[in-house]
Amino acid sequence: MDLSNLGMEHTNAWVDLPYAGPDFDLDSWTTEETARIAERYAAEGQRADTRRIARTLRAITKDSATRGTLGAFALYLSGFDTTLALVELDAILPDETAPEVTPRWVADLMATDEVAPPQIAYMDLPLGSAVRIRQNHYAGKKRLFRPRPVLRALVYGVQPKNEKGLIRLVCSWEDFALDEVLIPMVDEMAESLTL
Repeated sequence: MDLSNLGMEHTNAWVDLPYAGPDFDLDSWTTEETARIAERYAAEGQRADTRRIARTLRAITKDSATRGTLGAFALYLSGFDTTLALVELDAILPDETAPEVTPRWVADLMATDEVAPPQIAYMDLPLGSAVRIRQNHYAGKKRLFRPRPVLRALVYGVQPKNEKGLIRLVCSWEDFALDEVLIPMVDEMAESLTL
């Protein structure tokens, strides 16, 4: 599967995260991107805590780079000085361990009922057949005197027409109050995927 033209549309509230390899100047990029976020916030009538934005932006970029994604995007909405959600794109190609990868295979692999039963739907998107999984699961280790945080997730596995591999889009966030705003945004992003 040729991934050189993989594309996805998104609003300017999403920051395209670079691959922060060993030769990448993460500090310079973080400074420039934080200034762009602060300018956008100011245009929308909000102040930005640039130190906090830079700290969270640097951390999420480093963390995402460890997973070797094809693309990663962090959500920064004005009025919030932290990453609210993360979208990551990757490709799953058939191999010895999974000779056939399909939307149903993604559902079997990724769906979890750890917190509650997942919502699984199969559909056709412009790019190809897909599965959409909306679920919650526990994140991290149990905290002393506090429950484990619940991570909310929306996962798409899209099989482009006439291809044997899949494009996987995973969005994760913690604040349930974002559901109404975020889920339609991610649905639109999945519909806009091109190869």
